[in-house]
Amino acid sequence: MPNARNKFDKKDSLELGEHAENLFIVLAVRLGWKVSASSKDENIDEHWDYRIEKEDAAFKVEVKSKKRITRGDKGTQQDLTWIELHGVRPKDTGWLFGKADLIAFEKEKSFLIVKKFDLLKMVNKKVDLVAKVRKPEDAVYKIYKREGRKDKLTLLPMKDIEEIKFMEWKKE
Repeated sequence: MPNARNKFDKKDSLELGEHAENLFIVLAVRLGWKVSASSKDENIDEHWDYRIEKEDAAFKVEVKSKKRITRGDKGTQQDLTWIELHGVRPKDTGWLFGKADLIAFEKEKSFLIVKKFDLLKMVNKKVDLVAKVRKPEDAVYKIYKREGRKDKLTLLPMKDIEEIKFMEWKKE
């Protein structure tokens, strides 16, 4: 089920996400994983994109594309990544608290895959959950809320994510 563009996406966020997801599927299959997609409701409400299975291992995975820091940025970068603590809908807990087992972060040459529980522990340890900022570029280890929206986000340096790496899939 294709994702829909949200009203705030004035650039190519939808396409970046779809490209990352398609690339993830290709790599998973190449690496011997059986891949099945979530339903639209599972994607939206449970925050996972794919179930991957191989031998006796099975995981629900949320795939994250490379991100801009601000909507006005020309291109993506890979030094920092957004972590969603609360989604845009009132009862949406955000993908960090969804039903995915793994989060796959797209980088320039690979997907860095971490266990969601390890990421949650890192956020609890490093992020000041009471420090609120107004500008996205100030959100490293702090909480950013977009104007007129219910979401709560924080920025983590990708080097922190590297420290909890579970798997890394090279794009080549």
